[in-house]
Amino acid sequence: MSKDDWYRNTEWNDQTESEFEARLKRSRGNYNKAQYLRIQASYLLDSQKTENQKKGIQLMERVINDYPEETFSTIHGHEQLGDYYLKNGNYEQAEKYFRIVTDHYHSNTRSGTTGLADLKLSETILLSDQEEKLQEAYELSTLKFDETGGHLLMNDQKFYYATLMANLCLRMGEIEEASEYANSALQLSTITEPQFSRHKTAGIINADKNTIDRLRKIKEKSLATTTPISKRVDSGKRNDYTFNKLWSRLTGKRF
Repeated sequence: MSKDDWYRNTEWNDQTESEFEARLKRSRGNYNKAQYLRIQASYLLDSQKTENQKKGIQLMERVINDYPEETFSTIHGHEQLGDYYLKNGNYEQAEKYFRIVTDHYHSNTRSGTTGLADLKLSETILLSDQEEKLQEAYELSTLKFDETGGHLLMNDQKFYYATLMANLCLRMGEIEEASEYANSALQLSTITEPQFSRHKTAGIINADKNTIDRLRKIKEKSLATTTPISKRVDSGKRNDYTFNKLWSRLTGKRF
């Protein structure tokens, strides 16, 4: 066993747990203990086995509950639990954890996370058909994203953002804006080269056929137009300055 393998187990049983807990107890400082717990939890959450996933949830909750002062680990742990629940269709739990991380963005920084938890919160709201929260999702993904230092560096992040916004705007009845984002996503999907020569998978977009087909329909405005939930009040209208900046980040040119 290498020096790092003890907190990177992909399988879990009584003996593994006993050895892990013994090593964890001997490790120095809460910073390290929280990190080891979070990393081990991550491996188990990624397992295909339900029992391993349950143990991963328990370990991640220990990070959050036992080491609340270790913000770097706890805020990352909240996002990882949100990711897990979103992936498994538990939107209520996903929203709970993504909101915690999003609130952290608004009161602190995005460091210690992917920097995309607010967009994941918007995705969760969209997927769970919470019409009363769609305006909030839009503002989280545009004005507040920009105000809190939201940044899209990698092409796959830009594709995720553009696809999310295309679907969100379509759902809100903003067909023209949805089409703009869909077109941007489709342009990004044609990029096949990695962004960094030393990292062959960095920024690579892996879009499935269904996603591409849907984006094409949105771009062509061929989907049935949804009825807008409501006409946006002045405070909720698109901030053109913010939109222009976000559009520039996606396309490399001004809208």
